[in-house]
Amino acid sequence: MTSDNSVLYIAKAIRSMTGTNDIGKNAILVKGQKIAAVGPADELKRQYRECEVVDFGEGVITPGLSDSHSHVISGATSDALGVDLTGAMTFDEVRSRLREYMAELSDGDWVLAWGLDPTVYDGGPLEYRPFAETIGDRCAMISFADMHSLLASPRALQAAGIDGPRDFPASSAKIACYPDGTPTGHVLEFQATSLVSAAMPPLSDDQKKRNIWRVLQEMAATGLTKSHVMDLDAEHVRLLREMEEEGELPIKLELHPFANPVTVNGVEAEYQRLMSLVGLHGRRWAVTGVKFFMDGSIDGGTAWLREPDIHGQSNHGAWSDQLAYRSLMTKLVESGVSTVTHAIGDEGVLTHVDVVEGLLKRVGDINGGKHGTHSIEHLEMLEDDEIQRIASSDIYLSMMPLHCTRFLHADQLDNWSRKLDDVRKRDCFRMRSLVNAGAVVAIGSDWPVAPFDPRWTMADGMLRRPYDHPEMGPVEPQEALISEELLAGYTVNCAMARGESAHAGKIAVGYDADFTVFGQDPLALEPSALAVDPILATVVDGELAYQA
Repeated sequence: MTSDNSVLYIAKAIRSMTGTNDIGKNAILVKGQKIAAVGPADELKRQYRECEVVDFGEGVITPGLSDSHSHVISGATSDALGVDLTGAMTFDEVRSRLREYMAELSDGDWVLAWGLDPTVYDGGPLEYRPFAETIGDRCAMISFADMHSLLASPRALQAAGIDGPRDFPASSAKIACYPDGTPTGHVLEFQATSLVSAAMPPLSDDQKKRNIWRVLQEMAATGLTKSHVMDLDAEHVRLLREMEEEGELPIKLELHPFANPVTVNGVEAEYQRLMSLVGLHGRRWAVTGVKFFMDGSIDGGTAWLREPDIHGQSNHGAWSDQLAYRSLMTKLVESGVSTVTHAIGDEGVLTHVDVVEGLLKRVGDINGGKHGTHSIEHLEMLEDDEIQRIASSDIYLSMMPLHCTRFLHADQLDNWSRKLDDVRKRDCFRMRSLVNAGAVVAIGSDWPVAPFDPRWTMADGMLRRPYDHPEMGPVEPQEALISEELLAGYTVNCAMARGESAHAGKIAVGYDADFTVFGQDPLALEPSALAVDPILATVVDGELAYQA
């Protein structure tokens, strides 16, 4: 039997994620961009004698890994510029990295840094002062790890036209100030942080595209074949179109512009803006939904908790006009547009569950039907009764294991834990409880908040601590997942949460020919070995996208 434009991919074994027995199946026939057959290599070789054969030897093939939540474009072009402070746990280490980085800068260059862990403040106020002497009289912008707030130097604030508090009537954004009205340098949430970032000298288009190419290539080398991107603007669309004129993207991107908090009078204009973006696409990128924010972060005191944190903060949502939020959600659901919604605090989560359930009931549909697929992202703090409420709904979930293992500590002296009372700080990142209750949980990184390597994420998710720091105790180890559940989070569950379960997330006939080739079976390894399991190759749309 001949086969035009067909490729037979062979390995030691396949993990199809179909729920069926994969024993004896070690080959995948691809025709065009779809899987045409799955079975034993010898049998498929006999049937398709003239097709191209790619043999991965002892490798193990899984469905292509999809990061359920990242910020690829903004991370590469604005949010993750300068020196990476990830993992720096003391002021001395942060200052040392800044000095080393600044030695390479020219006079007048902005000092840019990202990944600052607020735990370095040891429970003290988040302000710019600890870095003033190190940086001197320069424009500086240091983003906190959660990317919900930043530190700006006095010169940077001046460049942004900020000299005191500002009113952001539709959102929870804030310019933190001392009692005399002088800014502390702490700038919270997008509507405020964007004022500072807009004052930076912009990268050229060539620099932006080079950065995006680099990040996408690095992602492919970790086994990713797709990333669901949680922000978008018109410039990003233009850059992606220009990049596809140069070649194929190493991974697929599914993008979600975020809905700006508005008052009820601004709903129609915001709806029209979002609808002008939804549906745009290239060969390997598409705008597939809209991102909402219910709140900010526990670290920054801007989450929406059922009970405020110990400082009386995290007591309100990102939308000051809740009627406007509900109105915009209604218009999008009625238009069949999928949504993903950031909700870290339990009140934000429960409010959104109620709204989505009510809207789907009103239109007589189920989640994932013709009125879109809807998910909640993060869910960092949940009590027992709240878990049952969420799991009893049909809303999909997307969670980030590394946010727990890289920013929370077993001794509860991290910034996140210090914000909550002794009972609630134990209700963190309750992945096991949600899975046991029947929730569908996709897995993501939220890069550049946390590293995007899915092997690290799966290893940490099994251990509830950094896989490479055995001296650190696990954070609430009873909430750990097993490797099968974490792999499902990157494959079949991610496909469900993003409305793609009919064509993605499994190795099955008719499904997208996207897969990841591990050096060893990821489901047979201890966490420390899984974290460094070699990626032999990735296949995207039936073509080799990465090969070691």
